Amino acid sequence: MESIQNFYQTILASSHPLILSVHLLGKAVPIVLYLLGSWFLSTTVQFILVILALAADFYFTKNINGRKLIQERWWYDVTGEDTSTFRFESYKEYPDVQAPPINPIDSRLFWLALYLAPVIWAVFGFVCLIKFQFVYLILVIFAGGLSIWNAYAYRLCDGWEPGKTSEAPLFQLPMLPSFANLDRVSRLQSFFTRT
Repeated sequence: MESIQNFYQTILASSHPLILSVHLLGKAVPIVLYLLGSWFLSTTVQFILVILALAADFYFTKNINGRKLIQERWWYDVTGEDTSTFRFESYKEYPDVQAPPINPIDSRLFWLALYLAPVIWAVFGFVCLIKFQFVYLILVIFAGGLSIWNAYAYRLCDGWEPGKTSEAPLFQLPMLPSFANLDRVSRLQSFFTRT
């Protein structure tokens, strides 16, 4: 009981206790739904709820939690106009602006939760392989992929220096078809149709 009280006091010592709580719950809710959901939900409903919780966590971590807790944000540029596909925003960009200092509690718990989630999903994936639960392995791979992608992008964002040309990341998402590519496909298709 005392450890719960200490954790509660730690959250209250945060600069943004509500956002830190959302961040920690965003990591915990999909894991709890994955572990306990089969007791009271069908497999389909469990999958849907876990995926919705993961998507909400990914969105909030990427766009809100990182911006408020560690003053960093990233996004993925899908225009394909240059080789650098990640874009970063950081407190380092604005040295003249007096931003509030980053609370060490916010930073520590943000990074801990961000790195711990992929590890937990990797353990779940290993258990799925051992138990031959390949249907649940699909869900675990999806969850691990989102967690790893967020952690990887924030790691790149944390090491990013404004004004310096950044090297290409180790892994990039493949380019999705753009409207220009779709236009080329339609012209190619019209070549083979009879008029």
